Amino acid sequence: MPPIILICSQDAELYLLLAHILRSEGFEARLAVSDDDVADACASAELCAVVLDCAGWPSDVAPLCSLLKDSGLPVGALVGGDMRAEHLQLIKAGLDEGIARPMSPSKLLAFLHGINPRAEASTLPSFAAPTEIVFGPHTVVVSGKRIALAPIEMRILRFLLERQGQISTREQLIEAVWPDPHTVESRTVDVHIGRLRKAFAGLRNLGIRTVYGAGYVLDYHDH
Repeated sequence: MPPIILICSQDAELYLLLAHILRSEGFEARLAVSDDDVADACASAELCAVVLDCAGWPSDVAPLCSLLKDSGLPVGALVGGDMRAEHLQLIKAGLDEGIARPMSPSKLLAFLHGINPRAEASTLPSFAAPTEIVFGPHTVVVSGKRIALAPIEMRILRFLLERQGQISTREQLIEAVWPDPHTVESRTVDVHIGRLRKAFAGLRNLGIRTVYGAGYVLDYHDH
């Protein structure tokens, strides 16, 4: 059965376009036009991810995003250039990916393929870290502990691992991690780093250190 993507939109033409794009990439689209539709879809279908079209949605999208994240679903949002405040609220609510309108199909597909990789879970080479880290579709296992991470945070962690011990600037992270770096602000990086730190809070051998005025460093300890 194809992975099901829930499209939350009041724009019928946009939905039909997205459904066509998704079908050609092996996904199945479902439409929701209200918060009640979203709740029904979450209860009745095995959803893979949710795409929120923020333009014209009949209620505040930030609480809806938070509810979806609490259900363990990856969430992407289509946001206009005049929605900077709403975009930040969505990030605080757990948004995985913001996609600027007019929409880039390649960015949408990069997000969806990122949360539904075709490859099986892989282990990073031993030189990448002194402790075993295994990446799966929605989780990372560190020293036997399974941690759920958003796709964008998975990519940030991979990048920091590749540069362990080195300072990574916000600009380097934006260029390496985001499909459309020109739309990303430094504050967005800080929010995602904060969420990674929260996810790693129970681990003594893994942490992200801030180098004031420079960037971030991933730190490991053997014990």
